[in-house]
Amino acid sequence: MHKILVPSLIALIPFCVQAEFAFAEENEFTLGTVVVTANALDKSGDADNSIDTQKIRAYDKETVGGALNTLSGISISKVGARNEEMVYVRGFDLRQVPVFVDGVPVYVPYDGYADLGRFNTFDLARIDVAKGFSSLIYGPNTLGGAINLVSRRPSKTFEGEIGGGSTITNDGDNNGNRIYTNIGSNQGSWYVQAGLSYLKQDYYQLPDDFVPAKGEDGDRRDNSATTDRKYNLKIALTPNDTDEYSLNYISQHGEKGTPPYAGSVAGVTPRYWTWPYWDKDSLYYISSTEIGIATLKVRAFHDTYGNSLFAWDDATYSTQKKASSFQSWYDDYTNGASVEVDFQLGDKNILKSAYHWKEDLHREHNLGEPIRRDEDRTQSIALEDTHNFTDDLSLVAGVSHDWRDGLQAEDYNTKTKVISDFKLGEGNANNATLGLFDKITDTGKIHFTIAQKSRFPTIKDRYSYRMGTALPNPDLKAESALHYDIGYEDTFYKMLHVNISVFHSDVTDLIQVVSIPASACSTPPCSQMQNIGKVDVDGVDTSVRADFGSLNIGAAYSYLDRKNLSDSAVHLIDTPRHKFVGDAVWHITPTWNATASFEASSSRYTTTNGVQQTGGFGIANLKTGYRFADEKLLVEAGVRNMFDRLYEYTEGFPEAGRTYFLQFKYSL
Repeated sequence: MHKILVPSLIALIPFCVQAEFAFAEENEFTLGTVVVTANALDKSGDADNSIDTQKIRAYDKETVGGALNTLSGISISKVGARNEEMVYVRGFDLRQVPVFVDGVPVYVPYDGYADLGRFNTFDLARIDVAKGFSSLIYGPNTLGGAINLVSRRPSKTFEGEIGGGSTITNDGDNNGNRIYTNIGSNQGSWYVQAGLSYLKQDYYQLPDDFVPAKGEDGDRRDNSATTDRKYNLKIALTPNDTDEYSLNYISQHGEKGTPPYAGSVAGVTPRYWTWPYWDKDSLYYISSTEIGIATLKVRAFHDTYGNSLFAWDDATYSTQKKASSFQSWYDDYTNGASVEVDFQLGDKNILKSAYHWKEDLHREHNLGEPIRRDEDRTQSIALEDTHNFTDDLSLVAGVSHDWRDGLQAEDYNTKTKVISDFKLGEGNANNATLGLFDKITDTGKIHFTIAQKSRFPTIKDRYSYRMGTALPNPDLKAESALHYDIGYEDTFYKMLHVNISVFHSDVTDLIQVVSIPASACSTPPCSQMQNIGKVDVDGVDTSVRADFGSLNIGAAYSYLDRKNLSDSAVHLIDTPRHKFVGDAVWHITPTWNATASFEASSSRYTTTNGVQQTGGFGIANLKTGYRFADEKLLVEAGVRNMFDRLYEYTEGFPEAGRTYFLQFKYSL
């Protein structure tokens, strides 16, 4: 079949982007945004720091991690041994740059991560990223910034869409399918928005250049099946032009396998892991009420997270007799709330104040073991003031104080079968931000920001034995980072937009793995997490977009230099020094649009000892589609990794080879 598909698809080059069907800004859930208020900074997102529905659909990025990878300063990471999709924002991972949905934190209580491969993009209006300098109104733990997933809000009496598609391997076999729908209605004084999606991948096919290795014989990637289902419902009251009260529910259900290690580094043993379920449910309330010169904003949420992890003896995934095999379950929940009061102090000043409260409960056990509990309470108070000196010049200053109390931490001795209590830790941290934003011309802006930020260690950081190879450290304190950023953006001749930021970060008290005497652990060698790290980060984010009428060209380049000043032998992982993404869009006719996209990355270390390292790579994607005369139906076909390049984000875990796709979208 692929002999027919290849010439057919190439005949349709270049490939399309569905700009006509993108949701406009009025379809963004404004209650879910967290913005720095400044005349020179009109909203939280810009070309370098935001990606909307139009671009997400153009690149066919079905997961949040894939969508974020199109932005400068952000690099995707695949935690191969866990099959989790992560990103690094200017070198800071997802524990340090937490994920929010409509301003509500959704990171996992135990380790602070969120597997972005389980978060799809079909129901999103926009993704905002704050790098380094971010509003303290987000709350605690935004050491390196924040990622906010902004949901949809209907603007018409009835609107909706339904879409779906299939993927086809290089051998012509159907290996995956997906379907999604979003429906909404705005009745003036109230609105409702609902959506569902289903994605299933039976496997992915490796590139033809892959050399069989221990744990993988090539062709169909072993244990690479995934299934994800997602449902969401939003009901809101809008009694007047200023007030809004919204109740939201999101349910995510997934299952996945973990492809075994397929590299050539001696001593690395393949893991045979499956995740029978990965479930997350979020119920949250958001409101905004105007009271005189003040606006009261309330967020309250209950978030549950459960998963199971089974480790098997071998590639048959049928027996669990080895000491390394197990069955493990997590059953976690988070309760939280925040209150924000914004005061309009005259025409030139806005003062924001906020209080955040969050309790995380983690419960885990292996087969035949009792359930252990860990519980933390985190709180924060923040003030943020914006003063507009002129219509073009604004100063934003903020301060906050965060504190965390350990409420419960249980240890389990596998030999004595006794549960005991760990020492309970606590922590405090102060944060401050200062930003100057100036509109220097009708189209040009500059900014200079400084931010002192922090991040508390997670439950896993403090109490995990890491399968017998580590000693817990309840006394870990917060990490700290001081960020500097200067940037410039402008539009020339109404057709060329340029954005550049130069940044530097000093990171202290970074939590790093430290080797300790082997006798301290049941399974040597032995290590412990300690606040010994000092890291310097320097970099440049750039983007450019040119509009030549029917042809649009865009590119983004990132340079990142991270130095471990405390121990040069410990490599900083998962971030390439150079990264480039680009696209070219051609509006061939009013009904036929086309695009080609490209991603390139330099090499990166994927283990701190430097033994495992990926090579640099470049991959290209092509797509074409046709919009029918009624402007409701769009049909597309395309190819990803069109040159069948062998590449990796994590050493030993190769990505999919050439893959074709067919898809449609119908606007209701």
